[in-house]
Amino acid sequence: MIYIKYREGDILKTRIGIIFGGNSVEHEISILSSIQVNYAIDASKYDVYNIYMTKDGRFWVGEELADLETFKKDHFKHYEVTFYSKKSRGYLKGVKRLPMKYKKSIDVILPIVHGKNTEDGSLAGYFNILNIPYAASGVLVSSIIQNKRITKMMLKDLGINIIEYSSITYSEYKNGEEKALEKFKDLGFPVIVKPVSLGSSVGIKIAENEDELIEAVNYGFKYEDELLVEKKLIKYKEYNQAVLEIEDEYFPSEIEEVINFNPYLTFSDKYLPSKTKKEIPAQITKELKELITRISLSTANYFKTSGVIRIDYLYDETNNVLYLNEINAIPGSLSYYLFETILPFPVLIDNLIKIAIKNHYKNSLKLNSFKSNVLATSRILKK
Repeated sequence: MIYIKYREGDILKTRIGIIFGGNSVEHEISILSSIQVNYAIDASKYDVYNIYMTKDGRFWVGEELADLETFKKDHFKHYEVTFYSKKSRGYLKGVKRLPMKYKKSIDVILPIVHGKNTEDGSLAGYFNILNIPYAASGVLVSSIIQNKRITKMMLKDLGINIIEYSSITYSEYKNGEEKALEKFKDLGFPVIVKPVSLGSSVGIKIAENEDELIEAVNYGFKYEDELLVEKKLIKYKEYNQAVLEIEDEYFPSEIEEVINFNPYLTFSDKYLPSKTKKEIPAQITKELKELITRISLSTANYFKTSGVIRIDYLYDETNNVLYLNEINAIPGSLSYYLFETILPFPVLIDNLIKIAIKNHYKNSLKLNSFKSNVLATSRILKK
């Protein structure tokens, strides 16, 4: 068996470790997403361990981690822990003392993390080493999706429309600002400058001329050492669609239109009160709906994603061209709002957990090592 249910009274439950936070510019958004998952998860099926990752990379558990008010405090009660595995099962170990309730094994990790150093395959690799089921895409897929430049290169190979772009590294810029910026002349203005691996519109600026481009590049390098510079569409619409893995197949969500009143969707537009509106389902033609859905499913199959992803599109109204803009490996709130008319949030979570267990079991059947006489028969290496 891959995991064991335990009995609490007369109910069999599965132990879920919800991990959130981390050393990411989307740390606070991860907290909000995890609290939403806590409210939605079926408590009759699952015993939840909320495991908070601090911004300096420590793991904390505690009774108050499902409450938003906790994170408004400067200090709150917690226990610092580390992970270890024993007989192919995951456990928490207290750095100091740890209440007995946290010492039981964990069946599945449900990652509710966003951004670099977490969603980018960092956590997936950690739990691969520990051999604990993980309800999201693996290391390779997650790391590729997190890097906008690599993603665009692969999408182009797939034949999917991407907005014209170029990129620049800090070392290129430092070794010759004027020469480094020459590569963007063919794009024309305006352009959007964005860090290559960040999300939630952090570090983004629009440049209407060369002076603003220099300002935007210097601003972007405060966040990351590689930047993407994209041609900005003038008249466009924004659409999003999520894709959920269920039983070795991919299922698309509804399509939403994001109606925004700013030049691009900012961090504030996404997470703070604003005039931005979301229309679900989007009022679009049958042909456009079919095109978006076909690309979403092709993309999920191409990258072999796991769990739930969200794909963001831009539709150029001037030229009637649909562009795939970005892919999110672990979208905010797991994009449950896009599935609401198809399946409830608790059922979406059920599917994430089931597929994580199934995928882990399938991987456990593969040969990762074998016995060998190489150490006994090889010559001793000379220093």
